[in-house]
Amino acid sequence: MGASGPVPLLLIPLAFAAGVVLLTRSMHRMKPRAQFLVLLGLGVSVGFTFLVMVQLPGFPPWLGISLMVVVFTAAPFATRTFVRSLKQEDEEANDRQGEH
Repeated sequence: MGASGPVPLLLIPLAFAAGVVLLTRSMHRMKPRAQFLVLLGLGVSVGFTFLVMVQLPGFPPWLGISLMVVVFTAAPFATRTFVRSLKQEDEEANDRQGEH
């Protein structure tokens, strides 16, 4: 293969980590429904990675472990952002009801 050969396996977790970090940091500007979908996506990625690690004997364990570490590291930050925005939305709804 030439210069455009297969992507080295090391780039996969790095790209995945960068994507999760960008998605988690951009959650502050999202609506709660979109934030919930991000959390759902993180959960699905954990399940999918576990499935692939178990079903494919040639799957490198270090790759699966690194993907799990990225997801489990990002999940608390994403959850905290989601809960804060739910709380803020609830407070805004209570303030609007108090005005009427």
